[in-house]
Amino acid sequence: MKQTSLWDTRGLIADALSMEGLSVEENRAIFFDWAFGLAEPERAAEASRALLDLHRTAQNADHAMIALLEDAANGAAAERGRTGRRRKTDQ
Repeated sequence: MKQTSLWDTRGLIADALSMEGLSVEENRAIFFDWAFGLAEPERAAEASRALLDLHRTAQNADHAMIALLEDAANGAAAERGRTGRRRKTDQ
């Protein structure tokens, strides 16, 4: 049974973590589908931390989706603009 949460009601993250052989690009596409579907996108870091608490295990620690969630939990998305380039913070 797929484990969903308040932050992953469609089960996208849970599904990605259960699939073997997904490429980094496929995980990234699933991650962005999930992120763009958040009702409160400004809470993406909080959502990512909650999903890591729910899903991260010793067995999947090197999964691409875990890495994407870790980046988001640490605010990586907030440091980037729409093009993916880092914003200048020393201005």
